[in-house]
Amino acid sequence: MGGAVVSTRPGPTVSTAPPSGQRESVEIIGDGGSVGRSVGTVLRRFRPWIVLGALLLIVVIAGLIGAPRETLSPLSPSNPAPEGSMAVAEVLRQQGVDVIEASSLTEAQDALAAQDGTLLLHDPDGWLDNDQLSSLKDLSARLVLIEPGLTILDVLAPGIRSAGVVPAEAAGPLEARCSAEDPSTAGTITSGGQVYRGELTCFPAGNPEQSGAASGSYAATGALDVVVLGNGAILSNGVIEDNGNAALVLRTLGNSASLVWYQPTPQDLAVTDQPVNPLNLLPEFVNPLMLWLLLTALAAIVWRARRLGPLVEEPMPVVVRAAETAEGRARLYQDAGSINRAAANLRAATLSRIALMLRIPASSPASAVVEAAARRTGRSTQELDLLLHTHTPLSDADLVRWSQELDTLEKEINQR
Repeated sequence: MGGAVVSTRPGPTVSTAPPSGQRESVEIIGDGGSVGRSVGTVLRRFRPWIVLGALLLIVVIAGLIGAPRETLSPLSPSNPAPEGSMAVAEVLRQQGVDVIEASSLTEAQDALAAQDGTLLLHDPDGWLDNDQLSSLKDLSARLVLIEPGLTILDVLAPGIRSAGVVPAEAAGPLEARCSAEDPSTAGTITSGGQVYRGELTCFPAGNPEQSGAASGSYAATGALDVVVLGNGAILSNGVIEDNGNAALVLRTLGNSASLVWYQPTPQDLAVTDQPVNPLNLLPEFVNPLMLWLLLTALAAIVWRARRLGPLVEEPMPVVVRAAETAEGRARLYQDAGSINRAAANLRAATLSRIALMLRIPASSPASAVVEAAARRTGRSTQELDLLLHTHTPLSDADLVRWSQELDTLEKEINQR
């Protein structure tokens, strides 16, 4: 029973032979290290990846905390992209104008209620309804409307009307051609967008010598309390420096000490009992994508659809008598109530048979058949013209009676 026990596992082993009459001791097996030492070994092995992940996390957090409030919406004052309007907003701030970017209708109303100023409204998707627009009209603010639709014009600028789009041939810059101070100072602006008519209209897109009411890319009321800019692109970072865009935009938006820049979003939709059209909430790429999927599906149908071969003539299994087909067609006309169609078939068949009896071509006009029948029967031409040509049955009973009269006429002609 005596002697030491040797373990075949690596590492130190502690084992003793128990004295006589005592229980054997438990064998202790391990690598000789603690838990902390093992964890430290693992950390040292993956230290480069841990450090890299920590640095990446710090950079992301710092970017989220220190990043300025930017948006990718076109003509947004916080959008530095070419289609944004951050450049205009920053220049206005440098000139002392308090530019307030309102993210909701309530923010715009509160900002204008606190101080009189200018409201820039750009709502190309028509998120605001008549009641919401009316609430903006009640505020004592100067309005600058960017490419407004009919609804916005009806509520906020009833004296200004839409006149269509700038013609494609007007590719060059548009000249002011008006006496207003701001457009005259600008001189020219970039062509594009919509045109409008108002008490004051500038930058006409058509021929100045053509007749008719003038329409231009700039329209305003006589008091200049409502100004409409038909080409919103002149506010963008990529176009603001072209022609006189900057002069017109800065003078139009910088007349007040504060400017509330408001672009409605889907969150501004009024809560109503009427269901919201879900198509208005879809992004712009959905329609082209659906069209592409439709064309792809049609191409797949043409590619994989079963192709029919040429028509093959086969003999009919049974012979159907003409009387049965005529009766079947008559029943179809009766079930469908097609009195006019049945009358037309009866008239055509009767004229064809009478022409054959009178030995005149079957393709002869109805008037020739009527005259020949009148000479054969001695009846008046007016009577036969009414019977063969102009009479139209109005009921089933009238149709039956008329068909009997036609049959009598055929028998009369055949007997002579």
